[in-house]
Amino acid sequence: MSSKQAVIVCTAVALLICYAPTLRGMFEQWSSDEDMSHGFGVPVVILWIVWRERARLRALETKPSWWGFALLASAAALQWAGLLGVGLFAGSVAFLVSVAGAVLCLGGFAWLRALAFPLVLAVFMLPKLAVVYNQVTLPLQLLASRLAAGMLTFAGIGVIREGNILDVGGHRVAVVEACNGIRYLLSLGFMAVVFGYLSDSKPWMRMALLAAAVPIAIFANALRVAAAGWLPSLEAGFAHAVSGWFIFVLCLATLMLLRQLFNKVYVRYQS
Repeated sequence: MSSKQAVIVCTAVALLICYAPTLRGMFEQWSSDEDMSHGFGVPVVILWIVWRERARLRALETKPSWWGFALLASAAALQWAGLLGVGLFAGSVAFLVSVAGAVLCLGGFAWLRALAFPLVLAVFMLPKLAVVYNQVTLPLQLLASRLAAGMLTFAGIGVIREGNILDVGGHRVAVVEACNGIRYLLSLGFMAVVFGYLSDSKPWMRMALLAAAVPIAIFANALRVAAAGWLPSLEAGFAHAVSGWFIFVLCLATLMLLRQLFNKVYVRYQS
């Protein structure tokens, strides 16, 4: 092992030790919160992308920057605030800022730019910010119930909506917090960005697919609620899980079709 590789390994180990409580908290949330279960796959994908880009990274000029220490100091302050009770989210952000600071210290701005996409992708493994989550949960529940009621009505199925509760022929379906659509939104957004990276060299395509993932996820969640209202057997248990995966696959297929559409529009206006 060269001295450069040894420094990188020591830096990585130091970061893991310093942020062990934060990383453990993130792991526990991924394990206990189904909305964040995709978090397990984010580090794996990031490491694979770095390995995939290894030839390009080796060709980069190494110019360590002192600005990296400023990032590390800022991250340390944020981590301290998190340990004092600000929350897991602050400590998780501090970890990502520390990684960026370490990259800047060891490789410089060229390396930071080259690793910008994996670092941005790491945002998807951050825990949910409670303040934001609590603000969007109820509106998403009501939106899902309204859309589901509209779908059932369009299909000719009688439905009565009372807030977040649907009454379909005497069968009542409550759009609870777990059915607010965040699960679809986070996991589909992550998959959209990764798919954009793998399938297209244009950076804007990743943002376009990420933006498209939002309405797709909201519509898909409403479709799942409508299906549960129409077929009570889909409301819980194995059938509920299978229907969720089936709808998620449809969401991915929709993203693939949209990518082709975006490319056709792009080529048309470029020619």
